[in-house]
Amino acid sequence: MNYKDLVWLGYNDLNEKRVRTALTILMIVIGVASIVALISLTEGISASIQSSLSTLGPTSILVSSAKASGFTLADTAQISALPNASTVIPILTGTATILSGSENVSATIIGISPQDLQAAVGGNVSIYEGSTYPDSASPASLIGHSIAFPSSSSGRQNIFIGSAVTALTQSGSRSTQSTIIPVSGILNSSNSLLVPVDTSVIMSMLAAQTLLHRNSFNEILIKAKNTSSVVPLANLIIQIYGSNARVIDTQEIAATAAQIVGSITVLLVVIAGISLMVAAIGIMNVMLMSVMERTHEIGIMKSLGFRNKDVMALFLFQALLVGVIGGILGIVVGAGVSYGLAAAASHASSASPSASSGQSGATVRTGPGGSGGAAAFGGGPSSSSSSGSLTFSPMLSASTIIGALIVAMLVSGAAGLYPAWRASRLEPIEALRTL
Repeated sequence: MNYKDLVWLGYNDLNEKRVRTALTILMIVIGVASIVALISLTEGISASIQSSLSTLGPTSILVSSAKASGFTLADTAQISALPNASTVIPILTGTATILSGSENVSATIIGISPQDLQAAVGGNVSIYEGSTYPDSASPASLIGHSIAFPSSSSGRQNIFIGSAVTALTQSGSRSTQSTIIPVSGILNSSNSLLVPVDTSVIMSMLAAQTLLHRNSFNEILIKAKNTSSVVPLANLIIQIYGSNARVIDTQEIAATAAQIVGSITVLLVVIAGISLMVAAIGIMNVMLMSVMERTHEIGIMKSLGFRNKDVMALFLFQALLVGVIGGILGIVVGAGVSYGLAAAASHASSASPSASSGQSGATVRTGPGGSGGAAAFGGGPSSSSSSGSLTFSPMLSASTIIGALIVAMLVSGAAGLYPAWRASRLEPIEALRTL
């Protein structure tokens, strides 16, 4: 039997039973689409995390205070004197809620010197309009893009350069204090995980300390002189502060993130593989039914000179054809699902949680000054719902596509192996007696 006859006979049988064939292919499509979507999504998330961490640089060390008293300039001087410490940047963070338009938008107040802002976020921030704030006690600030252009107003600008927002803070006696904050600039949108630039109000350290009723700060960003000195410097800081501080370097975060994403990927692929096992059982069942229905036809083929290997090749080709068609369709569906889920996740993360308010203008409400309302700038505790949004694109590599297609063919071929062998072992005389 030549290959043309093999293709024609295999395709003709599948075409005659279109509903059964379509359902069989659908089982493969679901399994392959699940694997492709999950792998491309997790690879995209991993790449986004690594890209965000790389903006801080491989020599960055983040230190957050575990004490309510925080850090002082004496701490920065002590860390600056350590060997291999190149740059030491003090940062004060606090939670906030800003009334943008008619809704409250969750935000983070960041106090940092304007000269250190680019180094702290790895150059991952630029000004949309206006200018930066002065390094003084003036409460002028840079407003995050998502605050000035909240999703609740369909991207319409609610805060403008030259306007002012009213900050309401609580002192130790829980009395409310009002502070007017001029808006000096609005930031461009920035995809940052560690620094929630889009949902932040950034001002000088002195202004943030006044606003949050603090005389200290809760974060220190340290740049080591080179990558080989990051771990020794981090260990030295841990020895100095012990349990009073949390020390994390970006290399450790990147490795941990990669390990977590990898574990999740394996788990999800195993779960998706179960659907392929179900598909394999379905294919085997359908092929066995096909062998039973075509027993008389197999007897005729063998009486005309078809050998056992020809009959086996015919049924194996049918199984592989189902795998190829299901694999191709599964790759297309999986790619579409992954991009759809990525778009939905990005849209959901860009929507800031809010609460309705009857006030007008823009208002910032911060947490009590005693705790500082520490936000998760450098891995410290967070009592705010605001964080950097995770925007990512699925990574559909050639290896994923080829691997998914090969898996689909292997599953289909393995599932069709026993029915094909059983068909090839039928005796012609016994098969011809079957009607």
